[in-house]
Amino acid sequence: MPTRSYADQRTSYLAEQLKTNDDYRVRTQAALALGASADDAATKPLCDALTDANTSVRVAAAAALGKLGKPAGLACLQRAEGREQIPAVKSQMQKSIATLSSGGGGASGPAAPPPPGADTKYYVAIEITNKSGRPESEIEPLVRAAMQAKILAKAGYAVAPKGETLAQGKKILNGKKMKGFYLLATVEPAVYQGGNLTQVVRVSMWTYPSKSLQGEFAPKLTQSGTPKKDVQSENILMKMCVENAIDTFHKVAASL
Repeated sequence: MPTRSYADQRTSYLAEQLKTNDDYRVRTQAALALGASADDAATKPLCDALTDANTSVRVAAAAALGKLGKPAGLACLQRAEGREQIPAVKSQMQKSIATLSSGGGGASGPAAPPPPGADTKYYVAIEITNKSGRPESEIEPLVRAAMQAKILAKAGYAVAPKGETLAQGKKILNGKKMKGFYLLATVEPAVYQGGNLTQVVRVSMWTYPSKSLQGEFAPKLTQSGTPKKDVQSENILMKMCVENAIDTFHKVAASL
C-alpha cells in the first residue's frame, strides 16, 4: 500500500476515534497521535475536539494542535480559548497559541525564543532535570516547551535560549532594567497506586545569573482511573504541573 494512502487511512481512523469513542482515554490518545502525524488533515478533528466534554481530551487536543504546527490550527485555538472556562485547558490553549504564533510546533521541542524587547521586565533561563526514568529525549523538550510557552504568554517576559552560559546571560542583563531568574524543573517519576496516576514536577526559582535561591514550587496532580503505565497521561500531567508552577512564579516575580 502506498505510504500516503496508509497515512490518510490512519488519520481518518484516529479522527473517528477522537470523535466517537466513548472512552476519554482513547480519545485523548487519538488526539495526541494526530498531533504527531504531521498531516494537514489532522487539524479539523483536533479543532473539533476543543469542545469535547472531557477536560483531558480538550487539553490533549490543544497540545496536539501546538505540536502539529499547522497555521490553520491557530484561529480555532484562539476562538476556543476565548470561551474556555477550565484554567488547565485554557493554559494549554494559550501555550499552543504562543507556539503557533511564533512559528513553532513539531516534535523537536520549542522554537528558539525571541530576544528581549524594549518592554521586557523579566529574563528567564530554564533548565530541566529528568528523574522520571524515561528517556531525556522525551522529557526535556516536552517540559521546556511547556515552560517557555507559559512564560512567554505573559507580557514583559523573555526566555533565555537553550544552552546560554552564565557569562552570556550576564552580558545580556548588564546595564538593562530587567530582573533575571533561573528556573530549574525537576521531573519526578510517575507514581501508579490505587488505580491512579500521580505526577510531581518541582520547580526551584533562583536569581540569574547569580543563582541565589528564591523558592520552590512543587505542583502535584493526580489522574484517577489510570491503573497502568500511560505515557500520554504522564505527559499531560507534566505539562499541567509545569504550567501551575509558572503561574506561581509569575506572581512571586511580580512581588519582588
